[in-house]
Amino acid sequence: MKSLIFIISLIFILILSTKESNAQDLYSFDFSSTRVNIGGQPHFKVNYYPGSTNTNYKGDFYPDLETNTNVKKYSFTANSTLTSTTNYRTAGFLTPAISTVDNPISTMITDLNTILIVPAGITITINAPNSIPTLLVKGRVVLNPSFNSKFTCQKVIIFPGGLVESIPASTSNHSIVVNGFDPTDYPTWDPLHSSSFISLGGSVTLRGYDTSSMWTGVNNSFTSYGGTFLKSFSYPTSNQPVYKLVSPLLQTAAGLNPNYTLSNYYTGLAGANGIYHSKDGSNYGGAGYIIMRPFVKNLFVSGVFSSSMVFTLGSSVDIQNTVFSDMGHTTASPLDDYTLDSTYTITHVGTNPPDRYPITILHNKLAVNIQNNMFIPLNDYTYQQSSTPRAYIGAKRSFGTISGNAFVLSYGISGISLLYGTEQFTLTFNAFISVYTDKTTPSPRSYPDIDYINGGIITTSPYTIYEGNAFEGKFKGGAFQVIPIQSRSSIAGLTSDILLGSYAGLTQDNTLDYKSNNLWNSVVFKNHFLAGEAEFRVSYTSQPPLKINFLGGWFIGQRASTTLGSTYTPNIELFYDSPYIANTLSINDKAYVFETDTHTGTYNAVTIKNALSISTYKFFAESFKCRYISIVDSKFSHFSNTADFMKRYTNQLYLSNVNGTKTNMDLPISYFFPLYSFGASFLSANQVNFSFIPNFDYIDSDGQSISYIVNDVYQTTVPNLFLSQYDINKTFTSNVVNLPTSNGKYTVMISAKSYSALPSPSYSEAGSYYANTYVADSICNTFHLGLDLTPDVEVTRRGLSIFGNLWTKCGWVSSLGKCTTTGVFSKVTTTPSSVTDGITPVTAADPKSMLTTYLSNDATNSIPSTINITLPGNAQYKFYLYTYNPSFTGSTIFTSLPLYTIKIDGNYQEPFTRTTPQYQYYQKLGPFFWNNAQSTDKVLNIQWASENTKYAIPISGIEIYSSLTTAYPIPIDP
Repeated sequence: MKSLIFIISLIFILILSTKESNAQDLYSFDFSSTRVNIGGQPHFKVNYYPGSTNTNYKGDFYPDLETNTNVKKYSFTANSTLTSTTNYRTAGFLTPAISTVDNPISTMITDLNTILIVPAGITITINAPNSIPTLLVKGRVVLNPSFNSKFTCQKVIIFPGGLVESIPASTSNHSIVVNGFDPTDYPTWDPLHSSSFISLGGSVTLRGYDTSSMWTGVNNSFTSYGGTFLKSFSYPTSNQPVYKLVSPLLQTAAGLNPNYTLSNYYTGLAGANGIYHSKDGSNYGGAGYIIMRPFVKNLFVSGVFSSSMVFTLGSSVDIQNTVFSDMGHTTASPLDDYTLDSTYTITHVGTNPPDRYPITILHNKLAVNIQNNMFIPLNDYTYQQSSTPRAYIGAKRSFGTISGNAFVLSYGISGISLLYGTEQFTLTFNAFISVYTDKTTPSPRSYPDIDYINGGIITTSPYTIYEGNAFEGKFKGGAFQVIPIQSRSSIAGLTSDILLGSYAGLTQDNTLDYKSNNLWNSVVFKNHFLAGEAEFRVSYTSQPPLKINFLGGWFIGQRASTTLGSTYTPNIELFYDSPYIANTLSINDKAYVFETDTHTGTYNAVTIKNALSISTYKFFAESFKCRYISIVDSKFSHFSNTADFMKRYTNQLYLSNVNGTKTNMDLPISYFFPLYSFGASFLSANQVNFSFIPNFDYIDSDGQSISYIVNDVYQTTVPNLFLSQYDINKTFTSNVVNLPTSNGKYTVMISAKSYSALPSPSYSEAGSYYANTYVADSICNTFHLGLDLTPDVEVTRRGLSIFGNLWTKCGWVSSLGKCTTTGVFSKVTTTPSSVTDGITPVTAADPKSMLTTYLSNDATNSIPSTINITLPGNAQYKFYLYTYNPSFTGSTIFTSLPLYTIKIDGNYQEPFTRTTPQYQYYQKLGPFFWNNAQSTDKVLNIQWASENTKYAIPISGIEIYSSLTTAYPIPIDP
């Protein structure tokens, strides 16, 4: 109980520190600071990047209307209630009295140069539809919870202490219209066309009454996987509109349910006006897994012209249960910002300035809360009134929670964009449905612009938590776009960046890209749902190689962007742990069953473990290539043409405990043909006996043959296995499989191939298979040689007492041709008193010296570390490698441990990547196996961390055992 209380206390402290984690400020700003004159108009200047060496950055600017003599300012004198009949000329209502010349209608503010001010301590309550062109808020503006209130504004600026609040009661509806200025009639006092709704450290609370989930993931047509996933709500039985993927235009297409084609997303009735699109009723089968329900909410925010909301400085932001529609300012076109010279004269008028999104979180020092909202391009019963946004939410150098929101994407719109690289959000359980019609590929762009648009989540930040987000449909640029930023120090002109949120107090080093790139190796993308053209895309070709980690999740008919093509070569490994991979969730679903090819392009590696992939889904495209594929502890089916069916995609394949099905036929998801009750046992050092029950359920299975394949070599084939001649209740026992030697790792595949009576030879490959890698390790028990990889090579050679055996130094036997290397030798500056692997500390001089001196790749000259060891013939060997982490990470620099690969004679070793030990820890890796069947000496080649050219990753020593009866005679001088 005490432990639980302690954990809860820690969580509470973390929440508090996250909310108030602005003690280590990104920047400072004083409202009393000297104003900057731009186009004859005074502006606040905020320097978001103090100390920046980027001369192109002049600051960010916001109009200061209070000191602007070109506008007319009127302040409310007391708490007031505004209605559609409010008389602004009432004596004492405003100070000074409002001009009747500028505003000839007593109940309306019509002059664009008229500014109303809500002073501190004053509350303005809005009871009925009301329109105010420009409002400065230092007090409170509250939409009356008990009234159907509508607030229309063209410019709102909220200052510290100011509040705009809309919290409607259950019986009321609230509407906020951000009615940006007409571009042909923009007021002169805003020459930079700043955002329509700006919070400069103020407070904004938008909280609809209905708290039920804005979206749900539903499938109830397949019994083995039914019900809801990730989020859920109770679907209304009648007269309630929803959004889902549906195509009303294809209702008559032969054999196709229109709900299964991704060309539209409208369904149900649209709002209260009674206009109908295709009604879907309550049938959730097939496509349309993600269902969104905005029209039960009672708080709506919309826009006209260039309309956006910006929250910056120390703004308090709480936006929940709200529907946003038809808002936009920054578009998907190439960014084109205003340019100022050193005197703040506008030298270029921007046509598409950045950082003006429907919701923009810009260098905000307080945590924001954006939950359970919906974002729609436009109400489907109206014409578009605003600009089409590049993304609904854009954030830079900010933090908080963005969770449970629903996004409808079209017209090239993206959902959420984290744009600087240090954002720290809890980005969870958001849903995105998308369609696009523009098939053109955008021209390459350079950061801060991005190459591809129409994505669900575009992120540059490895500090954010990504969990439980759902994507369905067609995303031109990918459901996820991960963009590790390069040349950070020159972009912002900062050598380091202060981190916020849960990383408050830490800083990021911007001077070496590979360090910030490496942070992505620690990010886990957990339990996401990706269906359709919902590619996970990583724009990265730099160093070091990255590992993209997926934990759990659904990958349903997932495929690459058909627009971007297959010439995709990111420097990454994809690592899937416990994924559910299928072409559909439903037996009769035709949405994705004919769509294949999750992965196209070229990757470093794909690792899959604990997977459930039991449909006929084609996980790898024919064009897909990578250096290494590993599938472990999985049920995995795949299209195939040969027994070693994965070799077409990779140079190297590792399979362990994989039970699967090979088929080329479009069969429903419920068909999976494994070898049942599979068992294996060693009969001797290199003989394995297998037992299993064959599968006769698939088409043309009678007469099948079963082959036993060891390291791609067919060893035995049992032909013509007929069900009529076989007792299905008895276990079929195979012939004994002989491993090539008694030392090593060997992949054995038992492959059942159907008897083909069909004209197409490809159908003959249907059948079951089981693959596993077995370790034969019984004969290399004699210590043969230990090599200390050290720069300290004394003249007098001696035996080194290390871990119970006598070792030697590589330098002492290099002249004998026994040990040669490439790379660079090094050692720690100060040898610690002890070194540990986390269990046992090492204090003796020789082993401690071996661990803290090492060989590594030469990162300066990009020379990899390799070791060549000459070993006798007619012998078998196993060996262990020792590595050590001497690198100090620093208490204020957030870092991630680097990854590296090991290759033996050019072959990658499982796992494909490994993580270095913690600081001042060592690791013992292995065993690795190697055999020399020839009669003469042979060279064992070890390539260490050869792909990671930026990190000097140490290898400290090599410990070799052999089948020989005597150890190698190391040189010892008298």
